[in-house]
Amino acid sequence: MIYLDNAATTPMDEEVVGRMNDSMRDFFANSGTPYRIGLDAKRLIEKSAESIAEYLGIPSTHRIVFTSGGTESNNLFIKGLCFPDKKTAFLDLEHPSVTESLAFLQQFGNEPFSLLPFQKEGRLDLNSISTLGGERVKLLCLSHVNNELGTVNDPLQIISALAKESPQTKLFLDGVQAIGKLKLDPDMWKGLAGYSISGHKIHGPKGIGLLIYDSRLVLNPQMHGGKQQFGVRSGTLPLPLIVGLETAIKLAVARTEQTQKYLQGLCRHLVQGLKNIQERLPELKICFNSLVDGDVTRQSPGMVNFSFPPVEGEVILHHLEEKNIFVGLGSACSAHSKKPSRILMGIGLSEEQARCSLRVSFSHNNTTDEIDQFLEAFAKAYQALYATFLHKAEHR
Repeated sequence: MIYLDNAATTPMDEEVVGRMNDSMRDFFANSGTPYRIGLDAKRLIEKSAESIAEYLGIPSTHRIVFTSGGTESNNLFIKGLCFPDKKTAFLDLEHPSVTESLAFLQQFGNEPFSLLPFQKEGRLDLNSISTLGGERVKLLCLSHVNNELGTVNDPLQIISALAKESPQTKLFLDGVQAIGKLKLDPDMWKGLAGYSISGHKIHGPKGIGLLIYDSRLVLNPQMHGGKQQFGVRSGTLPLPLIVGLETAIKLAVARTEQTQKYLQGLCRHLVQGLKNIQERLPELKICFNSLVDGDVTRQSPGMVNFSFPPVEGEVILHHLEEKNIFVGLGSACSAHSKKPSRILMGIGLSEEQARCSLRVSFSHNNTTDEIDQFLEAFAKAYQALYATFLHKAEHR
């Protein structure tokens, strides 16, 4: 099997599995109980939170809340802080868990301010931040790394621009695609109101994530119960998942620089391979929707999104699947929608271009040989399908 959809999820690291197995065997007690084995479980959770804070450089001014994943973290922060009437803004290229949370607030008259006219290469144009003050925006919600394009919104640049142009606006970043791909600057935390992380994107377990937020903020809980985790997120804490997440973060952070260089090599190999195919096949016209210049301040090295009309991406995807090669169309959370990618159309692609695209995303487990096998299978599938889709396009 060749797995090239690591932006959707990642296989768990063996060290993560081992630590989770050990914790399930040795620390089964409820961490909320007052007796010794429950207190042992509580201490292990606290130690995991302390270790995560150390790995990510999180200061004592910020709290760590364990959630079920990136979707819950985004919902908890946006709704918990902004419901019902705190004005929000977004680029409108974010993950559905951000855009749908903001859409939820609309029914209470809290209309989010879209900065889509100011997108540049799938990123926020910093010149647009001056508009936030006039709109009285209290929270700006962005992706640290876009989940379909891989483009990067630089936290320090945005924080600096907000301080000058709209100091009343706080910043929330969806960091789900960033950990392990980009090195986090510890200075960013003092300017961040909130940040979300998901375990299964970094070779950790599914069902666990983080919300990191400024402790000076008051978040209204979205689930009510035993008032665990500062009263912000109730529920019995899943110790094995927390230990797995801690281990995954430790490994991801430790090898970030090595991973960056390795993934950049895979990215260059893929891009050059696609260009070589295009030279051989005059009917193939590839458009790279991701930036491919290798600058990690602008583009995550782990993702390449490209279009190739008139052949539809989903049909190519299933041809590749028959060869046991797995790639993505875009956000896995939107994969069953028959509509073309909202993000691709948001950056200016036509409906046809958006439908005729694939997202290839790497991890350190991938090899150049796997990329070569993908390229060969892609070229054959495109050749086999081109005439059919050209005929369809001509008779629309």
